[in-house]
Amino acid sequence: MNPQAKFALKGNVELYELPSHYTYQDYLALKKNNEHIKFLKDKGDNLVVDAGLAQIVDLMIGTDTSSFTHCRVGSGTNTPAAGNTDMQTIIGSGVTVTNRYRSGSVAYYDTFFPTSSNNGSWEETGIANASTGSDLLCRRKFSSTFTKTSSNTALVAWSITLSATAD
Repeated sequence: MNPQAKFALKGNVELYELPSHYTYQDYLALKKNNEHIKFLKDKGDNLVVDAGLAQIVDLMIGTDTSSFTHCRVGSGTNTPAAGNTDMQTIIGSGVTVTNRYRSGSVAYYDTFFPTSSNNGSWEETGIANASTGSDLLCRRKFSSTFTKTSSNTALVAWSITLSATAD
């Protein structure tokens, strides 16, 4: 028998609606005390798309150094598909991720949207290596429409887990 290693890449997204006067630092204070959950609007798994997998390979072999730095939101309602290369209908342009960090084999991407950013009816979100165009890592369709206005702020929190399993 020839043992082979397999790996899995799994993503999860949480969407938080926060009061208009909140900042990312306010969110972190809430999270420290596990009080951020009361602001949770949506949570679920995403789809890592083919373009994102190709970009990961390019990063591994050094042919590209563009890491995933932007969170995008959009109004598209199509179910995510492996062949997606961008949001279905992007609202504005992607916002630079506020905080990227890792713990073990999990990468975290927190993106804070202040009152003036990307207002509209959010149906989808994605992580990419630029504000528009370029390579999309993953995409998620929210379970229901989230309305982002100048009367609220929002945080999109991604976790991308890489795990190895023996065959």
